[in-house]
Amino acid sequence: MILLRSILTPITIPLSLVYGCIIYLRNLFYDLGWFTTEDFKLPIISVGNITTGGSGKTPLVMYLANLLIKNGKNPGIVSRGYGRKSKGLVVVHDGKKMKAKVESAGDEPFLMATILKSVPVIVCEDRREAIRHLVNSSTVNIIIMDDGFQHRKVKRDLDIITISANDTKNDYRLLPWGKLREPIKNINRSNALVFTKTDNFTPPNMLAEFQSVFKGNSIVSSIIPVLMRYDSSGYHKSLPSSEVFFAFCGIGEPDSFFKSIKQLDLKLGGKRIFSDHQEYTESVITELSAQIKSSNCAAIITTEKDLVKLSESFLNEFETFVIKIEMEFEIEGAVLDMIQPVLLK
Repeated sequence: MILLRSILTPITIPLSLVYGCIIYLRNLFYDLGWFTTEDFKLPIISVGNITTGGSGKTPLVMYLANLLIKNGKNPGIVSRGYGRKSKGLVVVHDGKKMKAKVESAGDEPFLMATILKSVPVIVCEDRREAIRHLVNSSTVNIIIMDDGFQHRKVKRDLDIITISANDTKNDYRLLPWGKLREPIKNINRSNALVFTKTDNFTPPNMLAEFQSVFKGNSIVSSIIPVLMRYDSSGYHKSLPSSEVFFAFCGIGEPDSFFKSIKQLDLKLGGKRIFSDHQEYTESVITELSAQIKSSNCAAIITTEKDLVKLSESFLNEFETFVIKIEMEFEIEGAVLDMIQPVLLK
C-alpha cells in the first residue's frame, strides 16, 4: 500500500490541489450566503468528520441518541446512507419497527436502527428532505445528523467532529493524496472535537496540530470492546473464549478491529480484510467460507457493521462472535455538558 501511494503521488498531488480549490469555493459561497442554509426551528446536532472513514461517528451517534432519550428528548437520525443500493428517501425505522433492508438502508443506518430500536432513522442524499419527513411523520423534537459536517444546506445548533487517534500526519492531506475531506483549519466551523479510539485517554499524536487551529471544546474518548456471541435470537455478551477465530471485517479502519481482538486476548487462525462498506454477495460469501474452512477455524469473529450484512445461512455454518464497541469518555458527563445548551432550546 505504501509503495502504491508513492507510485501514485505525482497524480494524486495535482488532483488534491484541484479538489482543494473546489472545496474552498464551495465553503466560500456558503460563508458569503450565496448558497443557502435551511433553518428547521428545532434543535439539530451534527456528527461528522474531516477525514474519510473510521473516525467513530456511528458509536457517537448512538451514544448521543441514548443520552437524549435519558434526558427526555425524542431524537431522530438522518443520514446519507453511504453504500446503499437505493436512491432518494428511505425510511429505515419509523420509531416502531424496521421498514427497510440493509441493502436499501446502508450498513451504518441499518445498524443504528437495529440497536436503538425506537429511534426513527431516515436516509436521503438531501438531509433537508429527510428532516422534513421526520418533522411531518413523527414526534421527534431533536435531530441527529449523521456525517453532517460537509452538508451545509442544514443549519445546526451543535457541530461535532470525530477524530480518530489512529490518524497519522500523512492522512492529513487533501483527497486523494491523503484522507482529508477539507482543510484542517475548517474545523473552526465546528463547536466541539471528540477524539476517538485513544489508548486509555492518551491524547493523539496530532493534538498539537488541532490545538493550533481550534480553540473550542474537545473531549477525549476510548473504545471498550465487548465480546458478543451470535445466535438466532441475536447476540449476547460472552465470556472470554479459547476458540481459534477467523476474523474478517469491511470497515474504514480495520486496524482498530484487530486491536480490539488483541485487547480481548483472542487467538486468530486466519483473517481477511475487505474494503469499507463491503457488499457480501453470494460469490464473496462462497470464497470467504472456503477460506475459513481451509484455515481449520470453527469460529468466526467480525464487527457489528459487517454482521448485519451477512446471511443466516453463512452465519449458521460457524460459531459466530462479534465485537461490540462501547464508548467511554475521560470525563464522565462531558458529552452531556456539551449538548446541554441544545437541550435547553
